[in-house]
Amino acid sequence: MKNLLLNLHEVVIVLTIIETLLLCVALGLLPATTGQVPRKQPQRLLQVFFLLVVGTLSTTLITWNASFQSMAIAHYPIIPALLSACLLLQGPVLFYYLRSLSQAINFQHWYHGVHLLPAVVAVAVIFAYDLSIYDWVPDHWPELLPADRMAMAFVWALFKCSPLVYVLACFYTEYRLRQQLRQMYSVISERELRLADLVLGGFFIHWLWSFVAYFLGDYVSGETNDLLGILNNYLTVILINAVFLFGWRNTRQLLQQEHIAIMDISKDRLQEMPQVEEKLQAVENGIRQQRLHLDSQINLERFAEQVGVRPRELSTIINDHYQQNFFEFINSQRVEEAKRLLAAPECEGDTVLDILYKSGFNSQSAFHRFFKRMVGMTPSEYRKQAHRLLTAVNPH
Repeated sequence: MKNLLLNLHEVVIVLTIIETLLLCVALGLLPATTGQVPRKQPQRLLQVFFLLVVGTLSTTLITWNASFQSMAIAHYPIIPALLSACLLLQGPVLFYYLRSLSQAINFQHWYHGVHLLPAVVAVAVIFAYDLSIYDWVPDHWPELLPADRMAMAFVWALFKCSPLVYVLACFYTEYRLRQQLRQMYSVISERELRLADLVLGGFFIHWLWSFVAYFLGDYVSGETNDLLGILNNYLTVILINAVFLFGWRNTRQLLQQEHIAIMDISKDRLQEMPQVEEKLQAVENGIRQQRLHLDSQINLERFAEQVGVRPRELSTIINDHYQQNFFEFINSQRVEEAKRLLAAPECEGDTVLDILYKSGFNSQSAFHRFFKRMVGMTPSEYRKQAHRLLTAVNPH
């Protein structure tokens, strides 16, 4: 049994695997809603991502542990195949996680399968050339046949370079998410973006380090190469611990908030608010008279300042009286304005783009998405329907 003992670095990896599994459980405990919008898909994708991290760490441990290298399993391609698949799927899953923060993804469409190609190709090459754990270690490559050595080099290049392509796509996706947040697209929460920042930034550093270490491998000694690999593993350890602490903190806070919300069901917070009728009227005036929702840069603090209500009280009024969060409240008012303009004869010459800007939106995609969610049809379809009704009422 002595040969099965792990060294210090491998013990740290085992502890990180356990922490990552606990993190998956913690993510499952997070409330799966943002406002009134279901948020199950992002959480499930993030759980899948961390399970892939578990798979990568586990197969890495088996691959580099001397005890496992002496076992029969070292002669089969299953471990290198699993390692390659887990690592090459992390990029696509992280990319889809970020996309799912703003819109649900239908994975039944065939084109989503394109993102599986790097993993499928790597696994196919490993099985086709029967590459084992022994073959995987670069120190053993000189002993391989030329064809096997080329196949092994191809797989290594694929799983060292492919994640960086996805991380660039992820950065662009997150940039779009922040644009949508500024455009009052209410499905995205700041908490989710902070978690996305941590995961994306951490794994970018991790994958960039892996990429650089891969190209330095031919120019440094074997000991330095091993050190680069160990440091790469520790980057994963640090990242998982940071995400674990972040996830645990948010889980506790959100569960406490749920408990408080349940306790407050029997209480009417509006009744406890001083001068509530005057403040409700001030909010109504902010929409009906001041028309603050038409300001594309309006936010909770500016709205509260304009109507003379404290931001926390404004949030309570909108949540309890209108049963919406601030972003949904503002965008619903904008959609009502857009409906009025689309049906107005004097706006018949305006394009849909003109009307979305007049309504307070500053993004065509956000406008169409929110309009269809609230009205059940596109702006163009609504305009045609309104014009048909107007023609039926006034045929001349």
